Amino acid sequence: MNTLNNLFLIIHIVAGFTALTVGVVPMLAKKGGRLHILTGLVFYYAMAVVCASAFWLVAFKGSALFLLFIAIFSFYSTFSGRREILRKRLKVPSERTDYVAAALALAASVGMLGLGLYQVLKGTLSVPTVLYFVFGVFLFTQARYDWRRYLQPERSKYPVQSWFYHHITRMGGAYIAAFTAFVVVNARFGASPYAFWLSLAAWIGPGVVGGMVIGRTVRHYLLKMKVAKQS
Repeated sequence: MNTLNNLFLIIHIVAGFTALTVGVVPMLAKKGGRLHILTGLVFYYAMAVVCASAFWLVAFKGSALFLLFIAIFSFYSTFSGRREILRKRLKVPSERTDYVAAALALAASVGMLGLGLYQVLKGTLSVPTVLYFVFGVFLFTQARYDWRRYLQPERSKYPVQSWFYHHITRMGGAYIAAFTAFVVVNARFGASPYAFWLSLAAWIGPGVVGGMVIGRTVRHYLLKMKVAKQS
């Protein structure tokens, strides 16, 4: 069993490193080009392997349960981002697959919030306790929004070319998750009296900065399309 556990750990690490390195390419490559599509697929499947291997590591290797929820959070962003492209390509509305994924993400978010509340009631205040709430709320909000816009597309934040902006935000969010995992794994705070806050910063900081970059990117394309429409 130890050999198998180590194998899954290696697979998990390799997939995560692949997502981290390859994921930069589709962000810089020409949108819709061959390089963008191929590297985007590699990133997608690498994140899928990260999530799948996390299930094994938590169930059989004894890794922290929190890491499984983070993997689910990361893959939901990846999955929903790719689904935007697939629905656009196939010219189909939201399908059962989308609803099931959103429902599972909602269930995972409720689980995260429940675990966070349980630890608070036990009097435990740790980094995972805080992150259960942070990521739980974010995942709940994201999945709830998806469910509502699947039912009522007019409630989308982006009434025009919604698929394009949701693809950017979701895949960008997935990459931030991969980058965050890299930062956290390699951060060493030792016995620093500020270890709690430094660890929180390592977990949350990339999301804050990355979110700002994604926001600027979305605004850039919104303005670009507005100008193109007026000209």
